[in-house]
Amino acid sequence: MVHIWQARLDARGWPAAERLPAAERERAAAMLRGQPRDRWVAARWALRGVLGRYLDERPAAIELGTGERGKPLLAAAGAATRFNLSHSGELALVAVSPELEVGVDVQRIGKRPAAFYAEWTRREATVKCHGTGLWAPAPDTAVAVADLDAGPGYAAAVAVAGEAVPPLRRFTFEPADLPAG
Repeated sequence: MVHIWQARLDARGWPAAERLPAAERERAAAMLRGQPRDRWVAARWALRGVLGRYLDERPAAIELGTGERGKPLLAAAGAATRFNLSHSGELALVAVSPELEVGVDVQRIGKRPAAFYAEWTRREATVKCHGTGLWAPAPDTAVAVADLDAGPGYAAAVAVAGEAVPPLRRFTFEPADLPAG
């Protein structure tokens, strides 16, 4: 099973960047000011809040690392939970699986045809599932892809390691869902 969590990044109540771990605070400080920075910070809190539910940990205490190709992962050795984050405009999606590699992508539909964004999100989700860059050769492993309904004005897709996308369950995550403190 794969869980897809959706969060509205412009919602009131996301914690400040100053409460993020040091590396993420520094990254936020180096970013543009205003809405792009605020949305990036909110997306990090949404990711951490979702992962906190699975790991039974405080969101700020979760240690994240990166795989050999740069894909985000849980820093704890042997951690089985797999996840991926994507955000565009005011929307963030977090895909979580107890054991399968996942990739997720969401794009706000712009001036090109919606079909372009649908195909782009499929490609991006696949690349993120593999943990490779867009221009790197993909590993020779099976990945299944499904389109997601992210609402009007957005295209989204999820990719899962294997021959078929397992059942998807959808959830929403809001700032109020974060534990106090």
